[in-house]
Amino acid sequence: MVFNLLKNLFRKKRDRQANDIKEPLLKTSREEFEGSLSIISGTLPTDLHGAFQVSFPVGSVNSGGLPFPEKKSNGHHNPEYGSPIMNGDGFVIQIDFNSSPSPKVKTKLMKTPCYYADEATKAGTKHHELMGFHNMGITRMSMVLGGRNQLNTATQPVKFKNQKNGSLLATYDVGRPYVIDPKTLELVTPIGRASEWMTAQPPMVPWPFGLIQTSAHPVFDPNTQELFTVNYSKNKASYTHLEQSIHHLKHNRALFKSKLEDLATELVDHHDTEHVKRKVNDFFHRLNDHVDGKQHDPDEPKGDVFLNLLLWKGEGPLTSWTLSDQHGSKLAIYECMHQMGMTQDYILLTDCSFKFALDMLFDNPFPESKLIERLIRRLATVRMEPFTTTYVIRRRELHPGGGTAIAYRLDKPIPLETIHYSCNYSNPNGIITLLGIHNAATCIAEWVRTFDKRALDGKPVDPDYYSLFAVGSMDISRIGKWKIDAENLRLLEDKSTVYGDAGKYNQENLGPNTWAISLYGYRDILSADKPVNEIKQLWYLTDGTTKNLLTQFVYNLYKNYPHRKISTDLIKKLTKKELPFGMTRLNVDTMQPEEYFQFDRNVFPRGVHFISKKNPTPNVLPELDGYLVCPVQVGKSTTTPTAYSSEFWVFDAQNISKGPICRLSHPKIKFAFTLHTSWIPEANPSDQEFIIPVKSDYDEVLKNLELGIDRKFLEEFFEKNVYPHFN
Repeated sequence: MVFNLLKNLFRKKRDRQANDIKEPLLKTSREEFEGSLSIISGTLPTDLHGAFQVSFPVGSVNSGGLPFPEKKSNGHHNPEYGSPIMNGDGFVIQIDFNSSPSPKVKTKLMKTPCYYADEATKAGTKHHELMGFHNMGITRMSMVLGGRNQLNTATQPVKFKNQKNGSLLATYDVGRPYVIDPKTLELVTPIGRASEWMTAQPPMVPWPFGLIQTSAHPVFDPNTQELFTVNYSKNKASYTHLEQSIHHLKHNRALFKSKLEDLATELVDHHDTEHVKRKVNDFFHRLNDHVDGKQHDPDEPKGDVFLNLLLWKGEGPLTSWTLSDQHGSKLAIYECMHQMGMTQDYILLTDCSFKFALDMLFDNPFPESKLIERLIRRLATVRMEPFTTTYVIRRRELHPGGGTAIAYRLDKPIPLETIHYSCNYSNPNGIITLLGIHNAATCIAEWVRTFDKRALDGKPVDPDYYSLFAVGSMDISRIGKWKIDAENLRLLEDKSTVYGDAGKYNQENLGPNTWAISLYGYRDILSADKPVNEIKQLWYLTDGTTKNLLTQFVYNLYKNYPHRKISTDLIKKLTKKELPFGMTRLNVDTMQPEEYFQFDRNVFPRGVHFISKKNPTPNVLPELDGYLVCPVQVGKSTTTPTAYSSEFWVFDAQNISKGPICRLSHPKIKFAFTLHTSWIPEANPSDQEFIIPVKSDYDEVLKNLELGIDRKFLEEFFEKNVYPHFN
């Protein structure tokens, strides 16, 4: 009773402190700085140690952070306005808990070579009209230079043979991963030369920054000190008319836009979707007839589908295996390979439920035209497959030096869609344990558009929510513990367990639940020093329900979801109620929740990471003996917040229900949402000795491009604008 009274007094105080100046929900800074965190409340544990990292996107070189402004400085409409939040330069915050008397904080933009090309061609520069990068849906592209590698998704510790300190990787779904220095957070070297990676764009497109499709979550084996990732292209059936579109975007953009806007005016609200599809297909099929000017040659080479497994040991070239299934067929990826898995003897590949692939990159070729965007989304957006196709690679079958290898397809898919998952390193008798997060009836690649309506009442979405993931709950998420017989290629459903819970939604305290699971953590996740033989305890975040994130478009897309647990009527009722965010501890052995913490209204946890105590506590299980660090966006009012603070909350891992034991902040840190987290014992300088020089890397790329007289111009551009930023 006393606790609740104090909690209510704190809420009222926070409400009174809220000022009248409205701050955007997405307010995010991209300022690089070094400083020290201050304690807002509580006490920082003396045995909390190591360096914690969190990655997230922070807008473009034009935007100055987030949100993307509606108007340019000259008052004209900003074509970046309403772009998905996922489309932004990568930014890493690192907190060093080893420093005293207070934790040191460092922030850094991930400045890849294409970042400097973007800076040199941004709005207002002489190169912008011809070469400038533009937000096209979920990625950023230039019709002359290619695609941005934004490195905005995750950091991952690695420690290769003969290294004492190791390094971090910065990763992204559409770009080479880079080694970064834990001390400075500066880029050290890409993984592999550009020429060692196959690009996913058609061969007729001569881009120096080619589109490299890979995994944002490669896997590192601390025992063998090997890094595995993938390089792939999607099923070519999804590339409909892509070559023609790229050609006319580059050579005849204004006319292409005009013709497509005329078509959109005619069709965007037409009642007959099949009629709309026929008309649009005909338009793109005969694009050369509709758009005058330099014509696209339909006989130009188209490229082929590919999927390669790559291995890197910290030096020398990549080792590559071309993969096929057990029947000799090429592997066709229909969605993406956002996540990979690894055990002692196997590597797992999955077709993940995240449409971050080449067909999605062009879902908005004319970002300034909302009319075209509405038409293309109506036709191009499809539901995520409600299952997960899974392949197993036997590590013993990977011949040294590369070549070909088999990725064995399981007898049946995991019967729920999956974005993120982890595996026990131990696989006794060839049995793999995969712990999957199943975001039911959800696609992370969908974002809230400026023309979206709320499913709840048909009203326009609050502009504060533009650009955010459109992940309003359309059903409860699930967590699956799946058993896989890797030798007999069988999914053992009878030995697998799935947990899902709507919670006590009629009560103020929701209790353990699985509404919109976002991120999760467990002891030694991503450790470069030791594998996790068995995941025993899991902490996961839930995002509840939000009126402005459940759009009518997403509701219509998933209202007939085949694995539905919660009726659509109840979904709407609970969306109106707006269920709160929470954190749950799950006992993975029993697959039952054991503890829960509920966040106040307008308090948004954005990540969670387990950090073990510096010195073990007697009589405490190792998997519980530590702290949880969470980036948290805190509204300065529990009802109608007009401003938010960005904080880092520390929880006792074995007692989360009592709330944070310490809250930290810095006035220069400002985030709206964050992505993945990592941790290393010491933020020491990288001892990565093998480094690929940027100049020789891209000189080779430019030399091999079929450009004719354009090559000299690009070589001069790189010499002036890219190479001087790298030693």
